[in-house]
Amino acid sequence: MNDDFSRRDFFALLGAGLVAGTTAPQAQSGKRLFAYVASWTSGPGIGVGNGGGISVFSVAMATGALAPVMRTGQEFDRMNTGYLAVNPNGRFLYATNEVESYDNEYGGGAVLTFAINQVDGTIAHVGTQPSMGVWPAYISIDKAGSRVAVANHGNYDPSVRVVKKNGVPEIEKVWDDGTVALLPVKADGTVERASDVAVLDRIQSVDKVTQRSAHAHSVNWDPTSRMVVACDKGCDRVYTYRVADGSRTLAAGKALATEPGIAPRHSSFHPRLPYVFVVNERQSSLSSYQYDAQTADIRLVQTLPTIPADYTMNNSPADVHVHPNGRFVYSSNRGHNSIAIFRIDEASGRMTPVDIVSTQGATPRGFNFEPGGRFLFAGNQGTGNVVTFAVDGESGKLTPTGAKVDVPRPVCIQFTMI
Repeated sequence: MNDDFSRRDFFALLGAGLVAGTTAPQAQSGKRLFAYVASWTSGPGIGVGNGGGISVFSVAMATGALAPVMRTGQEFDRMNTGYLAVNPNGRFLYATNEVESYDNEYGGGAVLTFAINQVDGTIAHVGTQPSMGVWPAYISIDKAGSRVAVANHGNYDPSVRVVKKNGVPEIEKVWDDGTVALLPVKADGTVERASDVAVLDRIQSVDKVTQRSAHAHSVNWDPTSRMVVACDKGCDRVYTYRVADGSRTLAAGKALATEPGIAPRHSSFHPRLPYVFVVNERQSSLSSYQYDAQTADIRLVQTLPTIPADYTMNNSPADVHVHPNGRFVYSSNRGHNSIAIFRIDEASGRMTPVDIVSTQGATPRGFNFEPGGRFLFAGNQGTGNVVTFAVDGESGKLTPTGAKVDVPRPVCIQFTMI
C-alpha cells in the first residue's frame, strides 16, 4: 500500500468521526456497563456435553469487578458458544454455536440472535440462522450494525468417498470447507440467511494434523467497514475482501500467503490508522500489517515473539486486541498463560515489547478491554475464571485488581453500555 492511500484512509476516518484521541473514551454518565461471556460445553471435545451458553455480568466502573446478572438456561446448556458480537446499538447480541450440526441434519453451525434488555442487561433468544459451515469460530459486526461476518473453521478429519477413475476404484479424502459468510441484519435486529459465502482455498500447509485443509478462525471489519480480514490458520493465509457500504456481497478476495506453518488465527485493527495485527497460533508470534481498505491490499510490517526467549514448553497464542487508545496491542498465550504487551509506533506500525504478564489462571483463550480501556478482562478457559486487570494507558502495563469471577470454560468476552 502506498503512503498516499494511507493518508487518504486516515482522513476518511477523520471525516467519518472514527479517529479517536489519544485518550480512551470514557463511560457515559448514568449508563451501566454489562459484560457477556461465552462458554464452551464440557466434554473431551468442543461441542460435547453440557455447561455451555452465555453468562451476563454487570461491571463496576470503579473497580472492574464483575457481578453475576444471569446465565442462559437449560435450553442453551449444549450451546457451544464460540464467539460473540454486540450490535453497535447495544440492543442485540450475536453468538456462534460452534458445532458440526446445530440442527442434527448436518447443516453446520449456527448464528443466534439475543435481544438485550435495556433495563437490566439480560438477554433473550430471538432468532437462529445457519452459519454456512461447520464449527463457526468467530463472528463480528460492521459499524452500522447492518451485517455480521462469520468464520467457519471446518473439521480436522476428512470424509472418505470412493470414486472410479478410468474404471479403477480409488479413495478420495474430502475435508469440510473453511468459509467466511456474510449475514445481513434485519430491521428487527435478527440476522437473515447468508447473502454471500467465500470458500477458502482448498489447499494444505505444513502440519499434517492441523493444516491439512483450510481453517478460518476469525473475520474482522476494518474501522471504515469497507474491508474484512479473515485469518486461515489451516493454510497460512490472510484473506481480505472489499465490502462496499451496505453491500451484501464479498468482493473477490485477495490471499496473502504468510510464512509457512505459523497459522494466523485472530486479528485486531488499529482504531484510527491503517494497521491490523494478527496473532500466529503455531509460531507464538504477533504480526503487524499495513492495509488499504479501498483496494484490500495488505503488507507485512513486522513479526515479534509473544513468549520469552527462554520458554521452551508448549504454547499457543489465541487472542489479540489493540487498546482503545491505539498505543498498545496485546496478545494472549495459552501454555505460558500470559498476556504479551507491545507498544505501537503509529508512524510505521512497528511494535516494541513492553511486558508479559501472567493471567492468574490457565489457558487464556479470550480476553478484552471494556470500552473505556481502563480494565482488561482475561478469560482463563482451563481454570474457569475471568480475571480483571487495571490498564495503565501511558505505559500499557497490566496490574491484577484482585477481582475474579468463576465462569465455566470462558472463550470470549464482549461489552455494552445501557
